[in-house]
Amino acid sequence: MSMSTRRSARLLSKPTTATTTTTRKVSSSTKPSKVTKPKPKVLAKKVLPPPSPPSLLHLSTSTANPLLQQAISPLRTRDGLAQAILHLKASDPKLGKFIDTVKEPCTVMLPRDTPEQSSYVSLCQSIIYQQLAGKAAAAILLRFLKQYGIRKKPQQPPILPTAADEIEEMEAPVTADDFIFPPASLVFSLDVDEMKSVGLGQRKAEYLQEVARQFHEGLLSDTALALMSDEEVSRALVTVRGIGQWTADMFLIFHLKRPNVLPTMDLAVRKAMCKHFSVPFGKKTPTHEQMVEMGSVWEPYRSVATWYMWKYTDTVTQK
Repeated sequence: MSMSTRRSARLLSKPTTATTTTTRKVSSSTKPSKVTKPKPKVLAKKVLPPPSPPSLLHLSTSTANPLLQQAISPLRTRDGLAQAILHLKASDPKLGKFIDTVKEPCTVMLPRDTPEQSSYVSLCQSIIYQQLAGKAAAAILLRFLKQYGIRKKPQQPPILPTAADEIEEMEAPVTADDFIFPPASLVFSLDVDEMKSVGLGQRKAEYLQEVARQFHEGLLSDTALALMSDEEVSRALVTVRGIGQWTADMFLIFHLKRPNVLPTMDLAVRKAMCKHFSVPFGKKTPTHEQMVEMGSVWEPYRSVATWYMWKYTDTVTQK
């Protein structure tokens, strides 16, 4: 074999560098690519806001707290009130006969004390009404609201008012329902002498300021009062200057709608109970203990029986 022939054979048997490189590239490209799974997203722990404090009108009835159950008074529903009246008729047949003669339905609600009002507003209005005839107190309340309250906007003003509509609007009387009661922060800051200009006495002006201070500083609140028992509400309120046991009882009956309150300091109720139970009435009789004993037959709906005692007093007075 010649030298040129052996050289050609060696060249053919030795792989070139370019060929090797190409082979590696092809072999590496044929390998399946590694599939990477997406990492699961780590969700941040959701921090829930603190629950809103339960208001008097929106406390949940599903809770096992007996005080919350008490705050949802059965007297806030027609069925609950009907059940209370049936109970009174069965436990006190004499009262039941009188109930049948009363044409006016029992509402256990003062016209000036609607459910939308706060405890602060209810107590302030009670102070204004203390020891005054209804018309006189309403006039003072209206002047107070005109001076310090906020006038409500009409809900549905006429689109194209006519001359008759404008005259009717001008002649329509303004009532306390047309105003929003001033907030506690404002009443607390008012000058007592200035408050007297609307017809309030010195003490009542000071009483209103004290009630406003209690709510402004958080010593009293809707939630706190709603969660208290009847006895706790009474103890908390009578420590406030200007609020006695009678005002506390009226607050329990008409605002919190507590079903088993007996206002033993109410003169009309005392007279009516003496007439109803045939007990002598005097300056010191019946005593608190005697009234509680007589009214035990009405439990647990003494508040409703009290409403009918007021009606009973009206009947006795007319005769």
